[in-house]
Amino acid sequence: MLRELHPALIHFPIALLLTGIALTVLYLRRPDPILERSAYGALVLGWWGTAAGICTGLVAAAVQWPFEATTLNWINWHALTSFALLFSTGQAVLLRKRHPDLLLQSGRRRYLVLLALSALLVVVSGWLGGHLVYELKVGPSS
Repeated sequence: MLRELHPALIHFPIALLLTGIALTVLYLRRPDPILERSAYGALVLGWWGTAAGICTGLVAAAVQWPFEATTLNWINWHALTSFALLFSTGQAVLLRKRHPDLLLQSGRRRYLVLLALSALLVVVSGWLGGHLVYELKVGPSS
């Protein structure tokens, strides 16, 4: 049961984070306060989902322990990129919380860089997770 929770849960933060980033880009092209609030809400929910995904991933790895050295390296890279994603998204969410009109200011560059980094980390961490499941057969199907 515990091994199935991580793959079932992790799709939500991926979708929420990418949606939040896409809505932010859309807001920059067409400034509508609803878009910006929706983007922020999706990022907050995505951050919480990422935290839950990391927790369930750690439990799933512990349940399936031990791993071969090669597989463990891939798991460590997946975990590292996931924690980096949690950090970068958390920084962006805090920056936006402290400065609600951030996207209307000239100093929005740091926020946008954090969102771009988060998007990259979503893709890399997701690819690593897919490699673990489909190539290395780690997870509920193994």
